[in-house]
Amino acid sequence: MTNGFSRRLVRVLFLLAAILPCFLFPGRTESRPGENPHAHFRKPEFCAQCHLQNGGKPDPDRFLPGADAFCLGCHRVEELGRSHPRNARPGDKHWKMKVPEEYRLDDGGRILCLTCHRGHGEFLSTVRAFPAQKPERSVSAPGGTPKYRTFYLRRSDPEKGFAVLCDGCHSYL
Repeated sequence: MTNGFSRRLVRVLFLLAAILPCFLFPGRTESRPGENPHAHFRKPEFCAQCHLQNGGKPDPDRFLPGADAFCLGCHRVEELGRSHPRNARPGDKHWKMKVPEEYRLDDGGRILCLTCHRGHGEFLSTVRAFPAQKPERSVSAPGGTPKYRTFYLRRSDPEKGFAVLCDGCHSYL
């Protein structure tokens, strides 16, 4: 009886920890045109939402298995478009994929949003992420240098687009 209660308690606590970011940071926050919507991630109090701690400090190379819950607090699953399956383990015997070192997996070896996207970085760039990308009208002045969303991608190319990101693991494309 005590063992069953303990397991249920652990499950409830794990579930609460996974959904807590959804309540603490509900929905999408609107930012001004051209403003980095991820700028608040640079504040130390947000580190533990995604990163595992090492000696009381966030480890930049290790992520919590539930880190996607933080992303999905603003980015709705229905709006993700061409999304890669999350929680797959590319190193499992069924997949046998080599993941580039710059791509990140959670501490259980699973794919998460941060595998392909950076949580930190520039929101806008003067370089396109893909060939047909249009500049952001709200921040690109007529006759000025056009600005493009980066989508926080770990890899992209103005000529090849997202293919260079996918090629990191799926080099047969």
